[in-house]
Amino acid sequence: MFYMSLQKSNFVLGTVQLGMKYGLNNRHNQPTLDESFSILDAAFAAGINTFDTAYAYGTAEDILGAWIQDRSLADKIRIISKMKPHVLNDYPDGAKAIDVIKTELKKTLNRLNLNSIDGYLFHSPHYIYLRHMVDGMKKIRDIGVVKNIGVSIYNEAEALQAVEMGIDYVQVPYNIFDQRLDRTVFFELAKKNKVTVFARSPFLQGLLLMRPERMPKNLFYMRPHMEQFIEIVKKYHLSPVEASLIFVKAHCRADYIVFGIDTLSQLKNNIDIINNFLPNTVKGLVEEIENCFKDFNQGAVNPSLWSKIKL
Repeated sequence: MFYMSLQKSNFVLGTVQLGMKYGLNNRHNQPTLDESFSILDAAFAAGINTFDTAYAYGTAEDILGAWIQDRSLADKIRIISKMKPHVLNDYPDGAKAIDVIKTELKKTLNRLNLNSIDGYLFHSPHYIYLRHMVDGMKKIRDIGVVKNIGVSIYNEAEALQAVEMGIDYVQVPYNIFDQRLDRTVFFELAKKNKVTVFARSPFLQGLLLMRPERMPKNLFYMRPHMEQFIEIVKKYHLSPVEASLIFVKAHCRADYIVFGIDTLSQLKNNIDIINNFLPNTVKGLVEEIENCFKDFNQGAVNPSLWSKIKL
């Protein structure tokens, strides 16, 4: 039986749910500190040694920092964080932007109880169009407190711009409903320019795990697609979470896949799915999902464009 060891996996644990209540389908409160430590311990024990976080993720950086210090893991894990959104908007001057980047990174390092981190990304993707902003990040990389610099993007134009700017990491959305980048040359350019790609949001902020009747009113236009997805999943005797993870693992050309969880039991379930699926049995599933859901536009799949939702 095929078995994928997570020690050699390309999965990254996202930590936004540790720092705040997040996601359409999240019916749990923010984990306690002890619960967060248990989740992080279980992920690390399973072979996940890379963790994705951000200033904007509530207390996630602080929780990660407390865990890293308590478990003495500074030299055993990789941390990728993201700058405070829009913090550079008022600094068109390159030299001043560098000072702000240094200050923000220092705050992140203090929260994480680290002297350096593996990756530091723009959380405001429009900065990738500004050469002096990118040059400022490169100077920070040269200092040595961050090994890789990059950006978290939301659309195809930002992704294509990013891989031409001499950065190291690009984080992109990718899931069953969001295959937009497959219609571009993004993945080819990333490989050519030696840019490491992280695919996030395999569950589309929990939308892919919702029952159609529970979907928010402003997303009811997606209900027929969710019903179609559920019918496909049933045909292959899978759950929505299984199909979502398997599709991204089998179909996406990213180097790493970033997934988030609300509880320890969800983490264990996801790890079981990752470890035990048989690649040769999912070809039909992957092909059917690709053909049925490959043409969504940005308005349908970009959560930042969804109107305010009340569950």
